[in-house]
Amino acid sequence: MHDTMSKMVGVKLIEDQETLTSKASWYHRNRPHIEEVAQALGKLEITRASLSVSEVDISIAGDRHTLNAIFAAFRGLGYEPSSRPGSEPSPSFSCRWEHPEHDCRFWLFFSSTKCTRVQIGTTTQEVGIYETVCE
Repeated sequence: MHDTMSKMVGVKLIEDQETLTSKASWYHRNRPHIEEVAQALGKLEITRASLSVSEVDISIAGDRHTLNAIFAAFRGLGYEPSSRPGSEPSPSFSCRWEHPEHDCRFWLFFSSTKCTRVQIGTTTQEVGIYETVCE
């Protein structure tokens, strides 16, 4: 039992090391592109950023002007989004940004900080009507 557990731990450590090596290799190749994007997004408040095996995950919160600035920054550097915001307002948006000339990719998750309550319709509801009757 102890040998089996040791082998399982050893395999897991080797897998973790391979993942870390892969991340480091990808980051080393794409560091100039990552720094370029970081500079372009520098004025925006990034909520979270992390490195996965083959892309940078970014979370940003703001209003529609912030989202427009994000699009301008990425598009200005030659990146294309995998999707665009829909015509209906939504409290969040996500897409992958890819560049046609290199393998540096960014996954963006945007959440709105400017939400308002909007009436979208009305409903009629039957309510009982009572009166007091005495005998």
